[in-house]
Amino acid sequence: MNIRWTLILSLVAIGLLGWFYRLQEPDATQLADLIKSDDKPEYTGYKMQTAVYSPTGERQYVAFADKVEYYNNDGHTQFERPLVYLFDVQSSQPELEHQNWKLSANNATLSKNNLLYLDGDVLAQSLQADSRLQRINTERAEVNLKTQDITSDTMATIAGLNFTSSGLKLRGNLQQQIATLQEQVKTYYEINK
Repeated sequence: MNIRWTLILSLVAIGLLGWFYRLQEPDATQLADLIKSDDKPEYTGYKMQTAVYSPTGERQYVAFADKVEYYNNDGHTQFERPLVYLFDVQSSQPELEHQNWKLSANNATLSKNNLLYLDGDVLAQSLQADSRLQRINTERAEVNLKTQDITSDTMATIAGLNFTSSGLKLRGNLQQQIATLQEQVKTYYEINK
C-alpha cells in the first residue's frame, strides 16, 4: 500500500511540477502580441472629438469620428465616418468663432502636415447662407486644413447661388469660396425672373 501511495503522490508531484514549469515558460505568441508592430495603431478611439487651435489661439477645426486610429511611425491619423467643421481663420472678428464649412466622408486620413485626404462620398457644405459656393460633392478630395485649399482628381459637382457645375477635376479654396473645375465641365444656371 505504501508503494501505491508513493507512486500516486509521485505522479501528482510530477504533474504539478510540469504544470508549474509550463506556467513559467514564456509563450512566444503571447510575447509577440505584447510588442506593437509598425503597421498597428498607437491608439484607437471610438466616438472621438478633436479640436485643433492655431498658434494664436483661434480654433482652426473640430473633427468628430466614429473611429480614430493614430499611427506614430509616420504621424498619420485615420478616421471612419469623419465630420470636420472648419472655422474662419481670416475673420475680422477673431473673438467670434464662425464655422464656415462642414466636411464629411466615409473615411479620411490626416497627415502630420495637416492634409486631410477624404475618401468615399465626400461632401463639403458651406454653413453660411450667403456663401457664393454652397456645396461640393466628389468621391475623393484633399483638403489643406491650414489654408483650406481643396483639390480632387475625381468627378466633382459644385453648387452655389443659382448654379450647378460638374467636371472631372477640382481646385479651389473653401475660405475664399473659389472652386475651379477642369475637363468636361458642364454648368447649369438658374435664372430668377
